[in-house]
Amino acid sequence: MQVLLIYVLIGAITVGIYWAVKEELQPFVVIAGSVVFFSLHDVFSLLILATTSIITFYLLRRGSGRNFYFSLSFILLSFLFIIFKVGVTIEEGSFSASLPLGMSFYLFRLLHYAIESFKGNLRNTDLKSFMTFMFFLPVMIIGPIIRLGDWSKEMKRRRWNPELFSNGMERILFGFLKITFLGNFLVNAKLSTFIRSFEDEQSWIVNYLECFQYTANSYLQFAGYSDIAVGLSMLFGIRIMENFRFPFLATDINDFWKRWHISLSNWCRDYIFMPVASFSRLTWLAIIASMLVLGLWHELSVRYILWGSFHGVGIVIWNLQDKYFGRKLSDGAMKIYSIFGRIITLHFVIFSFAFVKEESVSESFRILLILVGLD
Repeated sequence: MQVLLIYVLIGAITVGIYWAVKEELQPFVVIAGSVVFFSLHDVFSLLILATTSIITFYLLRRGSGRNFYFSLSFILLSFLFIIFKVGVTIEEGSFSASLPLGMSFYLFRLLHYAIESFKGNLRNTDLKSFMTFMFFLPVMIIGPIIRLGDWSKEMKRRRWNPELFSNGMERILFGFLKITFLGNFLVNAKLSTFIRSFEDEQSWIVNYLECFQYTANSYLQFAGYSDIAVGLSMLFGIRIMENFRFPFLATDINDFWKRWHISLSNWCRDYIFMPVASFSRLTWLAIIASMLVLGLWHELSVRYILWGSFHGVGIVIWNLQDKYFGRKLSDGAMKIYSIFGRIITLHFVIFSFAFVKEESVSESFRILLILVGLD
């Protein structure tokens, strides 16, 4: 919470300076705001962000040996992602590599830039535009994973807009409401008290409510931070993509991933699903690969491999049944199908979080067995 308050405070100060200076100086104000924020919170994260950004930019600007420099930048970024996700601890040297703040988001933005530059889609990007994109404060700590092309268009047409500014303030307040009142107070504090009121022998309802609590809190925290990011971007006169769109109203698991962490889902679709599907001609393999990467993006661990695989298999099964059964229903039957689809999808997601809410994989399976009535 302290990081969030510092982030919003620095953001507010940066916005004030941003609109007070000339338009050509505004990108430098954006960069300075992120530099100040990281300097106050984590200088090491700032060094990693600045170093990887500059190296990636200049590697991909090389005219000759384009394949080599793209491969080099891709390997470098992937290595950094893996090494910091796994965590390195050298006892003798007293060195501990913890995850730099926001690294999962900005490394995926860098990978996006590397891939699109290699394709020839971003050749006219200059260093100022690139660094403003990489140091855009609203998306630094919890996304969404914005794309350079869309963001550059918004930067070019940004203007002072009182209505957009007002909407941005509302979104920031709404984000705080989700995080503090709905998430921290109602879901974490009050629901925890309610769960503790059950007897030990009522294990099914206790485990069900705990999985529901974890799911609801994950949504409220992620969506709340995303609301603040979207709102803060509006204060800069820039519209960025929505990251959550009522995911618990999804009619199927495929629809769920079009509503939950949309920027990450789209990233995996474009850079994992499409290449794997094109190369292998196997849609199911591309789906599984995409969901594994999506899971490992959160954490390099067995429990997130299981969580990603669980969702991948669920999407494959749903696609098969929709192909051979769902599309043949009448309009009346489709309405009933959609109602049951929402209920099944919601519980599929709730049950899936049993894999990640516990540190022990065996404990996760024990909870799942209880939930399906087999324990």
